[in-house]
Amino acid sequence: MNDHTITVAQAAEALGVSERTVWRYLRAGRLPSETTGPAGAQRTLIPAAAVGDLRTARGGADGAALRAERDRLVAALAAAQAERDALARRVAVLQRSLVRPRGALGARAAGWALVALSRVPLARPSVPR
Repeated sequence: MNDHTITVAQAAEALGVSERTVWRYLRAGRLPSETTGPAGAQRTLIPAAAVGDLRTARGGADGAALRAERDRLVAALAAAQAERDALARRVAVLQRSLVRPRGALGARAAGWALVALSRVPLARPSVPR
């Protein structure tokens, strides 16, 4: 290939996707490539123009904007998981307090409470747009 080639990592950065996705593109034929070097030290090089063409075909998606949206969604997911964990701890405390004084009846009631709480959907965290 010529001097206008880039590595898989560089292509991933340019497209705003993971290296794994670039490998999928290569296997699917969406990107051309050439593997150079001896076995054990091979490099896969991709024409920079092909990466630019693919980026344009994908609607010119801005990698930085996509990463920012991904980071926002990851933060929202972490908040939801923290809320779920806090609720689980509260249920465990309630379950322990019900089981001790009432024996089998308390355990049954705690089980029902746990089932009821598991059916309650988590509140969606409000994330500013």
